[in-house]
Amino acid sequence: HGQTTLMLAVSHGKSEVVKLLLECGANLNMQDEDGSTALMCAAEHGLQEIVNILLACPECDVSIADNDGSTALSIAMEAGHKEIGIALYAKQHILSRENSPFNLSKSKRSRSANTVMPSSNNNINYSHLSLKKSPSLQPKEYATLSSMLKTRIP
Repeated sequence: HGQTTLMLAVSHGKSEVVKLLLECGANLNMQDEDGSTALMCAAEHGLQEIVNILLACPECDVSIADNDGSTALSIAMEAGHKEIGIALYAKQHILSRENSPFNLSKSKRSRSANTVMPSSNNNINYSHLSLKKSPSLQPKEYATLSSMLKTRIP
């Protein structure tokens, strides 16, 4: 299906190979014949570590849609991968904003104790985040994300 080497490394869960390919300049936003990206593959299969690696790349575009109109966020939600869904939402709607608390703290070269980064190793309560309705979110995604933000993720 026209998959890239990066997509194959992701689909096989090879996080070290993913890191190496990214360091060598692999295009993580490239789409295969179905319109899927490496991020979509990782989101679908619940590969949190690889999702985090991909999201850490500034050029990672979480808004890309496949041929069916699905994004990595909608794919993660359909597959029931809550923490991945929250990380994708945060990248798209919170962490990427110029005036977000995360970016403001970065620009002042200080870290706030309240800055939260999704991690598979922490028990994080996201209930303090406000979820604003976005035109890019479908009502089902909004409802699911709203309920997830009110729960503690193990």
